[in-house]
Amino acid sequence: MVDSISVNESRVSDADREAFARNGAVCVRGLLDGDWVERMRRAIAHVERNPGPFCESYSPNDAGRFLSEKFLWTFAPQFRAFVFKSPVAEAAARLMASRKVNIFYDHLMLKEPGATSPTPWHQDLNYWPVEGVQVCSVWATFDSVDADNGALEFVAGSHRWPQRYQPFDFRGTAPVETDELEPLPDIDACREDYRILSWDLEPGDAVVFSALVLHGARGNTSASRRRRALSTRWAGDDARFVRRKKMIELIRDPGLEPGDVLDCDLFPVVWPPPE
Repeated sequence: MVDSISVNESRVSDADREAFARNGAVCVRGLLDGDWVERMRRAIAHVERNPGPFCESYSPNDAGRFLSEKFLWTFAPQFRAFVFKSPVAEAAARLMASRKVNIFYDHLMLKEPGATSPTPWHQDLNYWPVEGVQVCSVWATFDSVDADNGALEFVAGSHRWPQRYQPFDFRGTAPVETDELEPLPDIDACREDYRILSWDLEPGDAVVFSALVLHGARGNTSASRRRRALSTRWAGDDARFVRRKKMIELIRDPGLEPGDVLDCDLFPVVWPPPE
């Protein structure tokens, strides 16, 4: 697959940034070393035994569970270390060509065998109280990932489309209807009309993608392979706080007004590292 890059200590080149800008998504091979992979596997196992306040299931009717948990960095030391000490923040900043990045939130997603319902196509930004071009996710995997156990898919270049689409309720299949957003086209019915990117991943690989690129994920139809992934969400120079009619619940009030930069205790600057 083209536009798959290899990095050392999250250093990325102009060509890498160009691929990210062109497609809205790029695969970063080996972003996390083996120590980070094992450390986060242990941290995820702890969350499974001790779920936090934002734990929920995205597939209650499937044979396997699709567990979701957000804002772990705010109360779980290992996830805080991942946000502040791993290479992910610098990778996000360099790919977005941003002078700094704030952590917006982290999102753990554990898709078990039998969680066969696909994640519907969507644009992340339409769920979030933030607006800007320099907003992205670093989706890091701690398992091998392919089409059988839940690989992500992206509509290349869709982050540059003028349309913004109604988000879906991930606990069901219905869109969240909002007056200002358009109904999503049936991408799966016309896949040949789009350039769809997807990558097979190994533990420590990551996919970095724009908050405006259309993406979804396959269900886990494998017999025994889990898919543990942590998606950290990052906001760059042009990001501003907004309030939407329908948006994700925050763990606490950030104390921001619409139009404010995100610099605050809930969305701190992570890169460059504070002195």
